[in-house]
Amino acid sequence: MRVSLRTGIAAAVLVLLALLQGTALGAARTVTISGFAFSPVTTVVAAGDTITWHNSDATPHTATSNNGAFDTGPIAAGTDGKTVTFAVAGTFTYHCSIHPSMTGTITVQAAATPPPTTLPPTPAPTAPLTAAPTATPAPASTPSPSPTAAPMGTPTLAPLATIATAAPTRVPTDAPAPARIPDGGGTPLAAAITLVAAALAGFAIYLYRRR
Repeated sequence: MRVSLRTGIAAAVLVLLALLQGTALGAARTVTISGFAFSPVTTVVAAGDTITWHNSDATPHTATSNNGAFDTGPIAAGTDGKTVTFAVAGTFTYHCSIHPSMTGTITVQAAATPPPTTLPPTPAPTAPLTAAPTATPAPASTPSPSPTAAPMGTPTLAPLATIATAAPTRVPTDAPAPARIPDGGGTPLAAAITLVAAALAGFAIYLYRRR
C-alpha cells in the first residue's frame, strides 16, 4: 500500500513537471498538409511556440523557409514532420521544396511581457507641523479706583484760650485776722470792701484745705 502511494505521488510530480515544462517552452501548433496546400496558410504563434507539420497527402512534402531559417525535410505521407521552435519574433515565409507552388507564412509575435509591478507611489514627505505661536493675553488692567474725597471731619475748634485755673493763694494760718472795723467808724463803702475781702480770704482758705 505504501509502495503504491509513493508511486502515485511520484507519477503526479512527473506529470506536473511535464506540464510546467510544456508551459515554459510555449504552445504547440500543428499545420496540416492536405490537397497540396498548407492549412492554415498563415499561422500566428508567439515567440517560444512550436509548429509541427502533418502530411495528410499520399505524397511526401516539405516545409522549407525561404530564407533558410528552418527546413523539415521530406515528410512521408500520413506522418508528422520535424517540430520547429520559433524563438525569435518575425515573419517567415516557406514553401514545399518538392512542390514549390505550395507556400505558407509563419508570423511570430513577441512573447507577452508581464506588466511591471507598479509600486505604490512614495508619499511626499510631510512637512512637520509648526505650532502657531500662542499669543499671550495681555494682563487685564485693573481700573484704578477713583480718588475718593476723604470725608471732611467736623473740625474741632481748639479753645482759643485755656482758662488757667489760678492756684489758690495759700494764706498762712498765722496771718493776722482782718482788722475789725469799729462800730460807727469809716464809710459804708470801706466796710463793704472789707467784707468782700474777708469773704474772699475765707473762700481761698477753704479751697486750699480741700486740696
